[in-house]
Amino acid sequence: PVLFRMLYGTGIRISEAVNLKVCEVNLDEKYLIIRKSKNRKERMIPMSNTLAIVCKQYKDSLPALYAKEANEEYFFVKRNGQNCSSKVIYEWFRKILWSSGISHGGKGHGPRLHDFRHTFSVHSLATMAELGLDLYYSLPILSEYLGHQSLEATDKYVRLTSDMYPDLISNVNKICSYV
Repeated sequence: PVLFRMLYGTGIRISEAVNLKVCEVNLDEKYLIIRKSKNRKERMIPMSNTLAIVCKQYKDSLPALYAKEANEEYFFVKRNGQNCSSKVIYEWFRKILWSSGISHGGKGHGPRLHDFRHTFSVHSLATMAELGLDLYYSLPILSEYLGHQSLEATDKYVRLTSDMYPDLISNVNKICSYV
């Protein structure tokens, strides 16, 4: 549950989450350092107070695994101390969907773990728009935050919002046509 909450609350990729080391999760100052990313972009990701509390509870629930000052150990581990794989997390996600009565549309049709990232992106951009921030500046910030190589990659994430946020999409289209 903590890993799923981190995906939803930070927008990081599942591969970035399972590769986090203890030393890359700063629970006092509430940020993550993403070093192993898809585009080799190292970045600092803030986390909410509530996410930091949940992560601390998770870490405290595994005292034997974190007893030694193991800064280079993985943050998300199985009960036996081994790091989690994206495949195992995906399998748990599917079990949770099944037990919740949520159907899966098949390979590539979701719900998918990566949908947490899309949801984070849409909510972030919508929040920036609601706060009156200029999307001309907001979209590049979101793109950099997500570790994308281009605005076009970020545009694919917010493209899914046309039904929910038609005005937002219209504004994004105006910006992206000039970039």
